[in-house]
Amino acid sequence: MATIDAARAAKPALRDALARIQGVAGVGLAQRGGPSDWVLQVNVDSVRARKDVPPDVDGVPVVVRVVGAVRAL
Repeated sequence: MATIDAARAAKPALRDALARIQGVAGVGLAQRGGPSDWVLQVNVDSVRARKDVPPDVDGVPVVVRVVGAVRAL
């Protein structure tokens, strides 16, 4: 389990690590369970983009969601 403060602190490191990976649509925070159970969420456009996402960053779990192509409305 990770607090929201830990997740916020780890987010820039994850964003930097994923900056050159094709298919990453976004990086954010998500509450997984209770009020002190936060994860980093990575949205990707395809299953193959998942392979380069680390399972955790600085002790904060990383969850990957395949959301498809992201387009402006």
